[in-house]
Amino acid sequence: MMGGLRNVMRSDGSMHLEHQVGSMRFDLSDGSVTQVLPSAGGLRTVIRPDGSCGMEQTLGSMRFNLDRGDFDQLL
Repeated sequence: MMGGLRNVMRSDGSMHLEHQVGSMRFDLSDGSVTQVLPSAGGLRTVIRPDGSCGMEQTLGSMRFNLDRGDFDQLL
């Protein structure tokens, strides 16, 4: 997603509205910001608002948080 708004349903069932500008993903629902860095093989390194680093992979409308073992549905 580059430059558009997107609804996201988190694995806990909560709905969020996201906007990504460049490498910064803004969660407009809770005010958090995640930095998204490209990595090899379609995986992305993310730096989350709490400072933790992780890996994400998007397949279709699902964004998998590989280090956490959960997922987000992209709507």
